[in-house]
Amino acid sequence: MTIRTIHVGVGGRGVWPLRTMPARDDFQPVALVDINPEKLATAREMTGLGESVCFGDIAEALANVEADAVVVITPPDFHAKHCHQAVQAGKHVLVEKPFTKDLTMAHALVQQAEAKDLKIVVCQNKRYGGIYQTISRLIRDRVYGAPSYGLMTTFGWRPGTHHSGLDRHSYLWERGIHDLDTLCFMLNAEPTRIWGHSFNPSWSPYAGGAGVQAWVEFEGGISFGMLTTFASHGKGSTLRIECEEGTLEQIGGDLIVHRPGVDEPETVPLDAALPFDKTLLDSFYSYITEGIESEVSGPRNLRTIGLVEGIGVASDHGAVLDFDAFMESRTS
Repeated sequence: MTIRTIHVGVGGRGVWPLRTMPARDDFQPVALVDINPEKLATAREMTGLGESVCFGDIAEALANVEADAVVVITPPDFHAKHCHQAVQAGKHVLVEKPFTKDLTMAHALVQQAEAKDLKIVVCQNKRYGGIYQTISRLIRDRVYGAPSYGLMTTFGWRPGTHHSGLDRHSYLWERGIHDLDTLCFMLNAEPTRIWGHSFNPSWSPYAGGAGVQAWVEFEGGISFGMLTTFASHGKGSTLRIECEEGTLEQIGGDLIVHRPGVDEPETVPLDAALPFDKTLLDSFYSYITEGIESEVSGPRNLRTIGLVEGIGVASDHGAVLDFDAFMESRTS
């Protein structure tokens, strides 16, 4: 089976599916949608598609082209609208993160898709890095015992406001959604309680929340802290996870383990990184044709959206939230 795809948003991140799909025999781009004529022209050169299947609006493409799925890589504030249009038209959806910026809307879209036996996959690609793949396996297999607590910090400068410049919690929606998805993947555990403090330094070009200090408690009592920002003058990051029989620590591109009673840390051989484009498309195809749910399916991504939205709510109200109760309040 070849899945025919309409591509909504063909510049920037929208380029990778158009570069990848022509080399495969399981996907076939059949239409291009973008408001920028120059981006449409470039996409036509990559795909060989004619001007007759290029559109400035998703509704025109859905009305005029036979397709099985829609690839949504538009600015984040348009994701919900474009996903809704695709699902209403009976199409499967591959969408860039964030799936939507509203948990209630994301849940409604998942329900609408399930009612029509349609599949949604979200492009959460940070988890495919070699270090994160390795940590996830080590924790899943309890190589160093059960995890107990940890810390993630990320300091950097993002010079433009990109797609979250006016958001109340800009870092959470633009970068935090990757951090939190990857954290859940590494720990192989479900969140139980959350807290957050979203802040905006005086020099930030963002309207709000260019940094966040957050805490997530996971099942089994795992306690994890985060301090992340893209409004720092200097770059740097840390990742430490304390387990019963050792400390896992990321240092640059390496992963080391500190063992109790051993003076020198050991370097841990890394699992291979997964190519995000192939991995995402393979999982999207299997989900549609065989019903094998993708690790980054729409239903599974609700947890990630819930963490982002919930930490923002916790910050606004100065409260620690029960995660299941928060999810229930937004999706019931």
